[in-house]
Amino acid sequence: MNKATKTKAMAGIRKFLEMRGFEIVEDGWKSGKNSVDFIARDEDDLVFVNCNILGDAGDGFPEDKPDRAACEKAAAAYLAQTDGLEQTMIRFDIVSMLVLSNDRAMVRHYRNALSAA
Repeated sequence: MNKATKTKAMAGIRKFLEMRGFEIVEDGWKSGKNSVDFIARDEDDLVFVNCNILGDAGDGFPEDKPDRAACEKAAAAYLAQTDGLEQTMIRFDIVSMLVLSNDRAMVRHYRNALSAA
């Protein structure tokens, strides 16, 4: 997938989240080897959102299994450098996008992706 398509897909995912009431706090957050595509507020929760984008519709939706250790490590790094979040509930979401054409895509949103259910 080319960079322009990925950039457009990420902008679409951002709009998708905002339309559902998420307030984007960080976009493309990185610290050392840790990274998160979006960090957002959803009511009282602080949500770490990772995105998976695939441009080949023949393969179906991209893999949506999160790496628990990587998610938790990134969250710990973010929380360690951010003030005022002592009593904040956190959650990990995944947004998967299947790009069908230049102006069409399908989106799946997995809320609380690390939960057992």
